[in-house]
Amino acid sequence: MTPICPACKADKTSLSKDAGRPPYRFYECGECRLVFSNPMQPVNGRWYSRQAMYVVRDNFGTGELQWNHRQFLKDLPAAGGRLLDVGCGTGEFLAAARQAGYLVSGFDFDAEAVKTARQRTGINEITTGDLAQFSGKERTRRFDVVTAFEVLEHSPEPDRFLASLTELIAPNGYLAISVPDRERRPRIRYDWDFPPNHLTRWSRGSLAHIIQRNGLRIVRMESGWRQGEPLLHQTLQFGLVTRLMGAGSPSGGGRGVSRHAASTAYKVKSAAVKILAVPVNLGLSAIGATGMTLYLLAQKNNVN
Repeated sequence: MTPICPACKADKTSLSKDAGRPPYRFYECGECRLVFSNPMQPVNGRWYSRQAMYVVRDNFGTGELQWNHRQFLKDLPAAGGRLLDVGCGTGEFLAAARQAGYLVSGFDFDAEAVKTARQRTGINEITTGDLAQFSGKERTRRFDVVTAFEVLEHSPEPDRFLASLTELIAPNGYLAISVPDRERRPRIRYDWDFPPNHLTRWSRGSLAHIIQRNGLRIVRMESGWRQGEPLLHQTLQFGLVTRLMGAGSPSGGGRGVSRHAASTAYKVKSAAVKILAVPVNLGLSAIGATGMTLYLLAQKNNVN
């Protein structure tokens, strides 16, 4: 028996051509074209706090904004209003949104990321928890803008997730989200694009379908951010940073020296990747490659 679609609840699903990794298989919905994992087994904040890419982010993040963040800051919907960032990570976007004039708050279920965000930004309204916990506490509070960048693909119940986000938006307010583009060219699958990290894979059509299903009007949808940097980061995985961090643990001794060395190694690698990504992206552009991220801005219908 094939599983039903977690986005539109259709039962017209079939095995996808997208390769999974045991015990996960991918199915595609015949109605909204969403590709989703089976089983849909979500992970908690503790799982993320043990993954190397998130540990490095929490400890040595450069503080740079991502392409999706920059798109939002071009749009500036409901400028100066109340903004909630769902899955705020280490807070780089929240700091930029505050500087742009928004009254900001956010949450993330990775406790280490929240700790880092509060330390780096000085923003007090950043809490630990998931969407259900936050919505339970904020039964009456509404926001002029809700953002959720690179979060939807982690949710085992995307339709309920979008419905909950929509409830948090004030009348005429906005939702801004981003997801990896399933239809990017070339269709390289990165380690982080597999379950249990990413449970769903989105195209323009499937993203538009779930947004409109939840009563939102699409203002803009854009694809961008070429694959040079993520491709190089995956290709140049030597494990040096994580080994140095391990050596810097209390049990490993040399904590201060190893942490400093890990930070230096990460900064050197990031700088090298940025430089090397320029010719890679030019080459990708020449062969017709697309951006790997979908950014979408939508507005809530005028309801009371």
